Amino acid sequence: MQRTFQTGAWILSLVLLASCGTVPKTSVVTSPDGQPRSSVDDSLFARVLERSIAPTGAVSYKALESDTELTEYLAQIALVQTDAFNSRSDLLAFWINTHNAYVLDLIRSNPAHSIDDIPGFRYAKVVIVGPDRYSLDDIEHTMLEQKFREPRAFFALFDGSRSSPALRAEPYSGEHLSDQLDDQLHHFLADSSENYLDRRANTLYLSKIFQDDRGTLEEMTGEPLPTLVRDFAPQPISAWISGHPALQISYLGYDYTINSSDVWPPYAPATERKSTPPRRVSGGIR
Repeated sequence: MQRTFQTGAWILSLVLLASCGTVPKTSVVTSPDGQPRSSVDDSLFARVLERSIAPTGAVSYKALESDTELTEYLAQIALVQTDAFNSRSDLLAFWINTHNAYVLDLIRSNPAHSIDDIPGFRYAKVVIVGPDRYSLDDIEHTMLEQKFREPRAFFALFDGSRSSPALRAEPYSGEHLSDQLDDQLHHFLADSSENYLDRRANTLYLSKIFQDDRGTLEEMTGEPLPTLVRDFAPQPISAWISGHPALQISYLGYDYTINSSDVWPPYAPATERKSTPPRRVSGGIR
């Protein structure tokens, strides 16, 4: 159950935790003054995304350092009353956008080479929504996994790393959510640096996201994992899965290095990809 803290007690605990280095910096640390909101202005987030995402999909956090519209967007999120949303799709889109906006803010506010270098990145309850506080992990597992039961939403969540599904260049919206989620999963499976088929070995190599969430994805869809992949993968991979019931599945390592278009000093990632066979990029198939 989500715990709710009295404001004074929470601020005291936040200060104490911050002194221990376990709570990352954010641009909005307390609920701002203002009337409760029934929605947020996603055009703010749209402009943030337009300014910060490079054609390669990498993000410029230097461009976000003084971005007041991202801060304003987070302040609006902090005033939202989630029970005021008109539809389930609108609310799910809100939670996805909230997660992704906070990832951008956490990385710009805590410069690092890897998301693993940001203390409390996943688990610190720094996301303010209405009267409550959440962590990125709460949004993924309490909201998306337990409340919405939408398997495609896992691939809409951006964590800032090189192995993450790409940050979409537009906010998610309730009106277009299903099409956006379909497109997002399709593009992720088409990324041959994260998912590819080795026909000679009859092995499908998938992102570690599929490994970590396989049980949940199969429970949500009522189908084995290869069926979900088949339904959204590029046609050659989809056809191979359909024609090869003995297909083996293996998983790639995860690169937690921040996927930034900014120039950084030389750095050796803390987590290297392991046990990944050599491959050439050729549309996801070798």
